[in-house]
Order: sequence, then structure tokens, then C-alpha cells
Amino acid sequence: MKRWKRVLILGSLLTGTFTAGVYAEDILQRVEAYLRPDFKIVLDGKQVQLEGPPLVYQDKSYLPLKELGNLLGANVLWKNDTKTIYINSRINSEQKEPDQNGVYEEIKLRNPYAQTVNYLGADYPLLSTYGDVNSSEMYYRLSDIRRMGINTDGLTLAKEVFTNVLYVSESEVKKRWGQGPRPSGTASRDSVMITGELNTDKTKVLQDYVKNTLSYKVKDTQYYTKPIIMDKIDGEDRYQYLYYQTIYLKDITVNHYYSSIIRLGKDGWGDTLTYTINADERTDLESKYQENINKQANEAAAQP
Repeated sequence: MKRWKRVLILGSLLTGTFTAGVYAEDILQRVEAYLRPDFKIVLDGKQVQLEGPPLVYQDKSYLPLKELGNLLGANVLWKNDTKTIYINSRINSEQKEPDQNGVYEEIKLRNPYAQTVNYLGADYPLLSTYGDVNSSEMYYRLSDIRRMGINTDGLTLAKEVFTNVLYVSESEVKKRWGQGPRPSGTASRDSVMITGELNTDKTKVLQDYVKNTLSYKVKDTQYYTKPIIMDKIDGEDRYQYLYYQTIYLKDITVNHYYSSIIRLGKDGWGDTLTYTINADERTDLESKYQENINKQANEAAAQP
């Protein structure tokens, strides 16, 4: 933290973050400063090369705040509409990875939904779900909370039993997040929130897939799908799609949570390159969970 404070003193709020010309002339002040390309910047014992040389004004050195913040693992954001610079040093890359095999409170998905929230000037995806049916406590997916830079070490966690994903309750995370996030957007009813993918061509193919599978029929079975969230996972063009599906087969109705691993394929090359849905591995999460419960019960009963 001391290193960060020292760098902030040197950091220039006027360099590399916003353009001074957006302000009215009556609040601007022209100054005489000097570029010093001969100055070296050494960070943690290693010399780094910035895009531009340091600036010297009245015997003080000024460095581009956004570029320097990125080197230090902080987020520096400029919001033009409010003329505000956000400096968020809450990037905790050193947080311990939670033990997936640890003992946690167990919750089940209940009315989960994905939204975009604004936290300290930046927008982040956030998957939320209610916990116990007798409680109004909200739970947030731990990976989303950690992505915001919130330190969750030492907080009480919960494991969602269908997906085996860790969550943290709102009452717990409130201990750390200070000024809480504000909702800033949600997906439409016929689309899904896609996290980790910035390629617009790929997201269009994925959204088209989601839209085309909202309702379909296979022989005598009718399927209705409610999208929840889609996350890009390890490996190129692989995504995990979480959704809720209602299945009608004559007099039988099944309502379950499902997960599909979707892969994108490629057609063509160069300017004619297009992306297609290449594979779709589907898992009935609730049936799989029940199978595990039955297996454990049978193994327990077989013991002398």
C-alpha cells in the first residue's frame, strides 16, 4: 500500500486519462513543462517502458496515471459525463483460491439472474440467486465478486449444490465492499449475458443460438428455455451456458437447471471467416445432483 501511495503522488491526473480540451477555457490554466525522455522508471526492481516520457513541472515528475495504474494492478477509469477519475486499487490478485472441497453451507439455485452492476466506476457481470426458500438472503457468485477486486478472504462462503460453484451472501460481502454496487443493466428475455468474450462476431453467434433454442420441439417433446448466464471458460471458443428449462412430454412436466458446454467452430478464412456452433454438451444438473445423493445413500447403506 505504501508503494501505491508514493506512486499516486507522482501520478498526473492530467496525463493519459482524459483530454483537457473537454473543459471550458475559463477553468484551464496553461503551464510550461518539460518532457524528460532520459528519465528511467523502475518498478519493483525492473525497468519499465511507458508509452511517453515523464513530464517535469515545477521540479515535480508527472507520469500517466492510467498506464501506471495498470502496471500496479489498479483500475483507472475516466467518466466523461461526470468529469470524474476513478482510481480503484482494490485489485486483489494475491487472494487465496478457496478450497473447492471445503465444508460450506449448501444452497440451491432459486430464481437466479444475471445483471451488470457498476462498482467504483466500472461495470461488471454479477450472477445472483436467493438461498434458502424460507429466507430472502441474496447470494452472489464468488468469482464475480472477486473480479470486482473485493477481498473475500475470511468471509463465510456457500456452495451451490447443482453447479458446485461457490457463492457469498450479501450480508457477508457487505463487510468488505464499502459503497455497494449499483445495477446498471440486464439481458433481455430472449438473450443471455455473456461474460469474458469481447469479440462481437462470436457473441452474435452465441446470442443467435440462445434465441433459436428458447422454444423448440423434438418429436413429441416440447422444450422452453430461460437463459441465465454464459461464461467463457478455459480454452479458445468454449463457453458454459447455464439455463432453466421446462420440458413437456404428454402428461409429464420436468423443470430443471441445465448446463451446456458450447464450442464455436470456424468456417472460411480472412474476410469470409464466420463462426458457428460446433458442439453442445448438455447436463441435467438437478438429475446429476440427485444421482450423487442416491449413490452416497447406497454406499452408506452397504457399509457394515
